[in-house]
This record gives sequence, structure tokens and C-alpha cells, in this order.
Amino acid sequence: MDTIKRNEGDTLCTEGTTGLPQIRATLAEHFKGMGIDPDQHIPAKDVAIALWTRYPCPFSPYRPQLRPATAKDLEGVWLFPESSQKYRFGPRTDHKPAPGVEPVRCDAVAYYAGGELREAVIRGKVECPFRSAMDMDLSGADLRTASWSMLRDGRVGVTRTDVEGHVEEWDMFLVTEPFQVRDLRLQPGELVAYLRRDSSNELNAATQFRHLRRLP
Repeated sequence: MDTIKRNEGDTLCTEGTTGLPQIRATLAEHFKGMGIDPDQHIPAKDVAIALWTRYPCPFSPYRPQLRPATAKDLEGVWLFPESSQKYRFGPRTDHKPAPGVEPVRCDAVAYYAGGELREAVIRGKVECPFRSAMDMDLSGADLRTASWSMLRDGRVGVTRTDVEGHVEEWDMFLVTEPFQVRDLRLQPGELVAYLRRDSSNELNAATQFRHLRRLP
């Protein structure tokens, strides 16, 4: 409960649960799935990792409308639309743009079949320029600095040639049935992603969220 109180609305979102009994039952199910008897002593660190795994912000991906994404699900060009940018970080996080830095308007992410990864972030008041996959295909040609690969179904690793010792891993899920969380409407074929590991995070706490819609 101390972990929840300190992180609720930032990196933990347990909203919608009925309290401690349900959370305990969810964690017991989680540990059973790992082959661990939940009635035995479990180190506090492992409990914290389980909490962050099952209750990331803005909502838990452990729901019947989602499944872990495969490489084929990911291949293509995606838009993280302006309407979903408010969910990039937890609803009560202190994370704000640095002074003088405009908020993100939209960003595009491309997962190419050859393992190349491209990202383009648009800030400020300009109109989002990404209307089709071709808009990304024509940008940054011959300037490959990032690559992606599947570490397992649902877990994507990213490497970069321009950042020494770069660590970046995302949990990615495909939407299979429509559902809604707050005013965020998700449709079949879209992706939701949680940044689970970077150079400063080894506890599986999701520090960023993405909602991605495929560009035609």
C-alpha cells in the first residue's frame, strides 16, 4: 500500500479496482502465472515489480480487449495523435515540458520490416504533418540511427547508434476489441505501448504510454 500511495497517478494507476483485496488477488494470480506460490514470502522488490507490471498508467493492459503484439502487428507507420497525448504520462504526474519547450502536438513512429525504427515528434502550434505512411517513408532516408527487435511477443527492444549504452524496452499490445478508458477510445488494430525499461528504470515501472493508430 505504501508503494501505491507514493506512486498512484504517476507510474501506478489502480483506479477502477475495489481496493486492497482485489489488488492482492490480482498479484496472487500474477505470481501463480510465474510458477510462484503467492502464500510464500515474496520479496518487497518482486511485489513492487508485479504492481508496476499489472497496474501501469493510464490503465492496465491485462484485459480481454488486448493481446501481446507480434512483429507483424507492429510493422508499419503509426501516429500518436494529439487527442491522446494527455495520457503519455500518469494523470497526476509532475512531468511537464522544460521551460521554453512546447508541448507535443503529435508524433509518428515507424517500425520497418528490416528492423529500422524512425520517430518524429511535432511540438507547438503547427499542424500535425503526418497524414499517410509515405510522409514518414520520405523522411530521414539513409539516416538510420535506431533499430527495433522483438525480445519476445509483446516486448520490443530499441537500440541506437547515436546514444552510447542506450536501454529502451516497450511492452506493446494490439487492440482486438473496442473499449474506452476515460475519454480515450481504442479501436481494433490500434496499439498501446508502455515504456517499461530504460537506463534509469529496472523495476518495470511504465514511465511513458503511447496510443498508436496505423497510418494508411
